[in-house]
Amino acid sequence: MSLVICSNQDADGQSSRLSSSVYKPWSFRNTLSSTYKIPANAQVALQSCKVNIDGRVVISQSNSKFYQFFGEKLNLDGITEPQLEDTTSYPIETDLLLDGEDTILEVSIDDFANVLQKAIRETTFHPNVKGLPTVEVLRNASSLDFLGYKFTYDQTTDKIAGIPDNGAFEQWYRNDEPYDDVSGSGIFSYAEGVFTRETTSPERVCVGVAPALPMMNLTGEFTVNISGTAGRANASGVEWHVGLSRYINNVDDNGYYYPEYSNYFEAPAGDFEEEFFADFAIARNLNNQLICYQYSWSDVYGGLVYEEIQYWDNANSGFSALTGPVDLDGVDYTDVKFEVEGEVVKAKIYDNGKSLWVTITEYASGQPKNSYFKPVHQACWCLHPVLSVGMSGNASACTLEITDFNDVDITDYDPKTRYKGGWWETMELTNNLQLCRSVESRAILQTEDTVATYEQVQVNASDGIVYDNVFILQESEVYEISTGANARNLLGFNGAVIDTPSDTINLNQKIYESNFAPSLVSSLSMFVRLNNFGQNSTNARVGNRSKIIAHLTDLESTSGRQTYEPKNLIFLDLDNPSELNVNEFDISFCYANEQFSTILTGQSIVALYFRRKPKELM
Repeated sequence: MSLVICSNQDADGQSSRLSSSVYKPWSFRNTLSSTYKIPANAQVALQSCKVNIDGRVVISQSNSKFYQFFGEKLNLDGITEPQLEDTTSYPIETDLLLDGEDTILEVSIDDFANVLQKAIRETTFHPNVKGLPTVEVLRNASSLDFLGYKFTYDQTTDKIAGIPDNGAFEQWYRNDEPYDDVSGSGIFSYAEGVFTRETTSPERVCVGVAPALPMMNLTGEFTVNISGTAGRANASGVEWHVGLSRYINNVDDNGYYYPEYSNYFEAPAGDFEEEFFADFAIARNLNNQLICYQYSWSDVYGGLVYEEIQYWDNANSGFSALTGPVDLDGVDYTDVKFEVEGEVVKAKIYDNGKSLWVTITEYASGQPKNSYFKPVHQACWCLHPVLSVGMSGNASACTLEITDFNDVDITDYDPKTRYKGGWWETMELTNNLQLCRSVESRAILQTEDTVATYEQVQVNASDGIVYDNVFILQESEVYEISTGANARNLLGFNGAVIDTPSDTINLNQKIYESNFAPSLVSSLSMFVRLNNFGQNSTNARVGNRSKIIAHLTDLESTSGRQTYEPKNLIFLDLDNPSELNVNEFDISFCYANEQFSTILTGQSIVALYFRRKPKELM
């Protein structure tokens, strides 16, 4: 029998915690100056160990998940409106471990604030909020005592006037021939704000989308000249469309750029040659009529369908005296535009003869549900310009000209990359479109459901949308889509749902502060491994053989300098039929998933007890 003492260094405080050498406190090797002999048929046990457990934030699957909700906060009694079905929003999962991986992250409190901020920004999808949340370490007045974290949400109200860059429009109909060139070459061109139909084949659909940046949804405008020097489509009497839409990355089963739960093949269509998807659109149809349309949910057809807006039935419309669509023949209308304020989408047309903008339609309380556009809900938060031009006879190269588009300057915005675009785009790319479907199919968003009314949310005096930021930190029966939420203690809050800010500045900036300082003591079990010997244990958690020799049962929920000595020595066979000549001992500390316990710092000591296997056990 013999005792072997292993250590990464001579004393505490001698090396950097994150040393790049082989003498890390959680993984080290001791090389011998002479050979150490271990008899045949030997066994090993942990006699004792000493470690230093750092006060750090430990993130694991047991505390890494919460949900964010940006919308009208719900009544927590679970009965009184609004409840989830009475809103246009949906809880968004935020996992501090990328894609919920089975890993463990150990960081300082300052680094944890950065981890939090990155995760929150990554799962914030409203274009006027995306990229803005911040997380700071909260300390006392002397800046010494750790009190938790400070979360700040804000909204950008800066309108950037301009037009999409040259070549910004992409093909928006199919992705096979003759539409396989994403730039639209041969179908259309776009330069200096002018969108031109290039194809002279009437059967080819000419439509493009500009996905570079989303529209400013608080007081943004999108204006297009339809009868002027550069925009000639309306003056030429051809079909045209001006729209706003979410970005769709994948074609549907029929090969078209439509959301996969659309039902355009059974539901009635409009009087158009150019048929495609857009959330909101103003158009001239084949009957020379001014049409406003949208795609929204229909229970009758079980999906998103084309719906014309009966704008003449809206008291706020400049055309409320009519009994049907405006006839565009012989009338000097030169421009159309969208104005988006919060959830409200307005459509206007410019009467050049009277030198004024005329409202086509806008939301107004008490007006028929089919006389105004649906609200901008979470599945179409990020709206992009859509243009289409048809042809008629010799009028085959007609144009539309963008004269103004207010976008939001979001760093690294990319609807083709998950978490870089909007909620819809990310759910599509992560195969979670059932969540978007559950929002779009709510009764309040169905034009055909005249009973389920909804008051569209507008902007406040500071031009911010009147929404609430809500944290769901534990599973909630009210915010019922909160499966696995478990981050309440990690973030330092008392409640499962945090929907009231600690402070509000200028209406739009909402500040939330931890109720208490989160514990910096790890609750994860640690194990000791002897890596270069023949003993074997089985780690059923990871499904593999392991070199673990002991579980450090007394070190959970502790920090600082700790020692451990098992009450009973558990000997493991080294499976060595002959004598071993040992030159090195390879020691490491790990968690149940076999990941290094990098929470250790300073000096680590492991005392190993070797013996020949007793004859009665041979």
